[in-house]
Amino acid sequence: MGRSTRAALWLGVTVVVLATLAGAVMSIATIGMAQELPRTLVARYLTALEHGKAEQAMRIAGIHRSAGDILLTDKVYATATHRITSFTVGRPVTRSGRTTVEAVLTQGDQEQRRTFAFERTGGLPGVPLWRMAKVAPDTVSFEVQAPDGMTYSIAGIRPANQALRTIVTLRALPGSYPMSFTSPNAAYRIWDADVASRPSGRPQTTRFPAQLSSDGDTAARAAVDAWLDACVATTVADPAGCPFVVDDTTDDGYTVSGVHWTLDDRPLVAVDSSWAHGGWMVSSDRGSIEASATVTSPSDGSTGQASTDPFEFEYFGFVTFGPGGAVFTPQLSDGSTQG
Repeated sequence: MGRSTRAALWLGVTVVVLATLAGAVMSIATIGMAQELPRTLVARYLTALEHGKAEQAMRIAGIHRSAGDILLTDKVYATATHRITSFTVGRPVTRSGRTTVEAVLTQGDQEQRRTFAFERTGGLPGVPLWRMAKVAPDTVSFEVQAPDGMTYSIAGIRPANQALRTIVTLRALPGSYPMSFTSPNAAYRIWDADVASRPSGRPQTTRFPAQLSSDGDTAARAAVDAWLDACVATTVADPAGCPFVVDDTTDDGYTVSGVHWTLDDRPLVAVDSSWAHGGWMVSSDRGSIEASATVTSPSDGSTGQASTDPFEFEYFGFVTFGPGGAVFTPQLSDGSTQG
């Protein structure tokens, strides 16, 4: 065999070997890329969220916006705080035929773990094709605890249904969303605040109770005093809706009338600043009162005067605000209203 023939043969062998190696390298790279695809998709989704690209993230995650999803837009997500600032993505793990990827997200000073599921859509042995299972978006859950007339907005959007005293749940992306409130009455308000999203299936309701203003607290206490003064001004033994009573007949059968009440010690009053159960709750410590009255004999109709020793009383109830101002409504121990 001549020198030129051997050289050509070695060249041919070298080309074949190099081509085979190149194919092997390409195959290994392809397999590696296929096996890392779940991790890559998770990273793309989280990167989009990190950069505030809500709608791009939703496309990757298969999240479809409906008419009620007022928070799932780029414009709204731009107002959110405590969004994802960094993340790490683990390797795909397959157990019992289910493949998942776990990521650790940093939001502000908090870390949380999220798990993403994947479905195999085909491929070749050792070269699988993957699709990210639909990601359930976060939710924000809140309850505005206030009288009728209170309005609110979330992320600059005013929901068409201004639900009050009921839990509202909206789909959202990871972050905290600003809420603002407008009160119909200067006596109370709700301070603007944020509501944080929570992973789907782990709801946590943020409650926003209306708070009495300084003027509202003053008006509430004045309403309680006015109610008690009206009770003291009555002239009957059992004034309706009042916290004190005497028998309308004596042990000897004398009829009691023309009762005069004397308030010895006015109770100290506590007014809860937060709205709950229909109003602002009021409670008192013990006060002291006494009564004098005309008593009439059942036998001959003769009259005389009688009086009681001072006795203690207390009360509780709630204050509401209407067109005429603050109104106190007393309650019995079973929660029903007096009077």
